[in-house]
Amino acid sequence: MDEREYPKPVRFFCVNCKREVIGLQDENGKMRVSCSYCGAVTVSQLKGRRHIQFDVYALKGQFLIQQ
Repeated sequence: MDEREYPKPVRFFCVNCKREVIGLQDENGKMRVSCSYCGAVTVSQLKGRRHIQFDVYALKGQFLIQQ
C-alpha cells in the first residue's frame, strides 16, 4: 500500500473568485478551506478515483459572484 503523509496539501482555484487557494486534505479525502480573498468556504470530498465533490458556501451576509 502507498504510504502518504497526511494532511496532504492540495492546490486549486476558488470556484467563486478564481484565485489560487491551498488546502489540506485528510486521510479520508476531505478538505475544508476558506478563500482569503472572497471568503467563500469550499468543502471537497474525494468520492472515487475519478470523482471529486465540491460544495461552495458564501459567508452569512455575502453572496456568490455571478457573471
